[in-house]
Amino acid sequence: MSAELAMVPGASGALTDPRARHVLRYAVGATVAMGIAMGVAWPLSFLVPVLSLSFLASPEPPPTLRKGVMFVATIAVACVAGLWAIKYLIGIPALFFGGFALLLLRVFYAANSGAPPFLMLWLLVALLLLPMIAVMSPDIAVLVVRSLVLGAALSVLVGWMAHGLIPDPREAAGAAAKATKPLAPARERLATALLQVAVVFPVFVLFHLMEWAGALLVLIFVALFSLQPAVAANFKAGSALILGNLIGGIAAIASYQLLMVVPEFPFLLLLCLLAGLFFGNHLLGGGKKAPLFGMAYSTMLLILGTTTSSEGDATSAVYARIFQMTVAVTYVVFAFGFLNRLRAAGRS
Repeated sequence: MSAELAMVPGASGALTDPRARHVLRYAVGATVAMGIAMGVAWPLSFLVPVLSLSFLASPEPPPTLRKGVMFVATIAVACVAGLWAIKYLIGIPALFFGGFALLLLRVFYAANSGAPPFLMLWLLVALLLLPMIAVMSPDIAVLVVRSLVLGAALSVLVGWMAHGLIPDPREAAGAAAKATKPLAPARERLATALLQVAVVFPVFVLFHLMEWAGALLVLIFVALFSLQPAVAANFKAGSALILGNLIGGIAAIASYQLLMVVPEFPFLLLLCLLAGLFFGNHLLGGGKKAPLFGMAYSTMLLILGTTTSSEGDATSAVYARIFQMTVAVTYVVFAFGFLNRLRAAGRS
């Protein structure tokens, strides 16, 4: 950890390096998000630090006030409109599942077309959660909507705070703002979106018909993993997500065992900060294995977030979460590998 700890303020002027500042901002932002989520502990609060990582890992500058407000407003309007649509379509399976498939395709296509990844993550989570929850209880669905909007707003605030405390040099910020990633042709983007729908939609239908509300975490992460470009690229690259999930699970188990010895909230935050520095340093350092470390950190935060505040046998909950995420990522990797081989066979 010496390299990571060297990035704290005052340590040999390390913060003059833009990459070191980014790593520190990544770790501090995730720790603050974890502190808010675990300190307040509203429903679905554990999603905030996990989904904030995509914003914190991005080299782009923070959104303006207008964009931040529009982001939260978009989530709110989408959730309210979704509840209204579910109310009238839930009794007509063909329209309900057909409409869901079209919305899913729209979100994936937008994600492949340069739409803000942070917005796509939250919309995807809302799209998957609301139909399942609304079937069980409309009142709980309203509570979920409020939780999602609150989580989105707090994630933006965490991002602003992290950039405010540890800003990039003006030159680096300007270069990041000007950097644009070229888009693939429209036909290729549509084909990728259809492939992603083919992976996620059957799982949603299965969960909905079987009423597996207790394992919604699997459904959510099947969709979130499907957004990863490496998964859709090839089986070998996608299989790294399985390894990243296992590494994150091991880190979560080790952290949880330490928390059993020192069950203090500040110690939880210290563990998140140190892990953020370690994983962030490898993630933001680039290289073929970089996404593996981002996956590991998000897995660790998710497992700790869903188990440290749980009642009963939390140790069993840790292993249950690891098993659920392993199932999700394994399914996504094998599903993309199978579908990509079918596509290749059809072209030959």
